[in-house]
Amino acid sequence: MKYIIDLDGTLLNGEKANLDSVEFMKYLNDRNFDYLVMTNSIKSPTAIQEKLKNVGIDIDVEKVMNPINAINCYLRTKGLRNAFVVGSQMEVEQLEAVINNENPEIVILLDFEKTNVCCDKLQEVFSLTCKGVPVITASGSKFYLKNGEKVLDTGAFVSLLEAAGEITIPVFGKPSYEYFMSGLRLLNASSREVIVIGDDWKTDIKGAMGVGCKPALIKSGKYVVGDELNVPEALCLESLMDVFQEIIDDGDVSISTKTLQLNIE
Repeated sequence: MKYIIDLDGTLLNGEKANLDSVEFMKYLNDRNFDYLVMTNSIKSPTAIQEKLKNVGIDIDVEKVMNPINAINCYLRTKGLRNAFVVGSQMEVEQLEAVINNENPEIVILLDFEKTNVCCDKLQEVFSLTCKGVPVITASGSKFYLKNGEKVLDTGAFVSLLEAAGEITIPVFGKPSYEYFMSGLRLLNASSREVIVIGDDWKTDIKGAMGVGCKPALIKSGKYVVGDELNVPEALCLESLMDVFQEIIDDGDVSISTKTLQLNIE
């Protein structure tokens, strides 16, 4: 099997390692499993690699995937170059786009928090949507966890703009189909070969199910009691190492938890 693993709430709780994530990632590395750390964070892969290293998790930078990967693919496919972007300089530098605030072909929403976006910037974005300029976003998540506390995320502002403009803004982070398909392409894997592990049933688990991967909901981060009822097809794990409870000789995986048992063919 190959693995797609969520970052915040699954491997990390704020600036600390979460649950048994250090042991889990060491297990993957020692046995040369193929995996990706897929996050809705749009920090650079190098910054995420360093953040993980600080808590004792060593991974190659090529194993870190963020939504800008999928956005760049979309820009290339559509032949779009001129963009109005909301995000920090570090995030903007990852884009294959030219900043053009006067005549943008597209609006790209990356991050609102780090640059302390004000009402004037929101109004600029809203005005462009009223003129028919298309808008896409890296994330639909309304909040994330930082040291156990909920912090407003990009998706909260996306919802505001959608409501005000009566539009739908495509999401290129989790749970989007394109984002997960990009992950499968990087892993050179079919969906049947991949287990997706995450704490958010709406993004991690629904996204996995949308492309046919095997979903595993971890009881940490955003998880609240009863979330597993929203995705009964998913495994529900107390810890990350539960994934490795039983390996069948022919390569199939059988994972048992207190709530259900699923054989992955």
